[in-house]
Amino acid sequence: MNQSAIALKKVYPTFNTEFLTFFKKIEISTAQNNLLELEPKLGEHVTDFDFFHINDLTENLFDWIEESGVQEGSITVQSLHTTCVVAVNELDEPCLLGDINKFMRESIPRTKPYLHNSSIRTKNLCESDTKCDRNADSHMKSFLFGNHSQSIIVHEGKPVLGEWQRLCFIDLDGPRTRNIAISVVGV
Repeated sequence: MNQSAIALKKVYPTFNTEFLTFFKKIEISTAQNNLLELEPKLGEHVTDFDFFHINDLTENLFDWIEESGVQEGSITVQSLHTTCVVAVNELDEPCLLGDINKFMRESIPRTKPYLHNSSIRTKNLCESDTKCDRNADSHMKSFLFGNHSQSIIVHEGKPVLGEWQRLCFIDLDGPRTRNIAISVVGV
């Protein structure tokens, strides 16, 4: 037991010193847009320039917590890419996802003359991947979402989620192979 745990045990005799940590990385293969797989009726609402691939990670979330052995604590899921986000939202209603996709397309169109996509750019150029030098809209969309990670409370070995809440990973610049990191801490 480290000195901090000993000190806490003296002040709080019931303090649990059996702190667990769990970490792993996983790969996710994404498509350019998978909304039509989720709801074919969205066909007239998805365009060739929509880059919006969404993965529901909720079942994985339960598995990661079980694998960690943590009963009380938190789990953090983090994207390791700047054009991807991790979000908690309603995913079982594909029309909402269609609305999000449409809002992103209309708010930040792919075909504007962005500086990131221009010849004046000299930093972080991608020699082996020319697509990444033309993806300013994807960066801006992920900036708008603003969440490259989500932390969720773990209680009694399960994630604490509201009735309609699901954990999802969204790639705004696919198709690609993406990586996420998972960390579970607690007792």
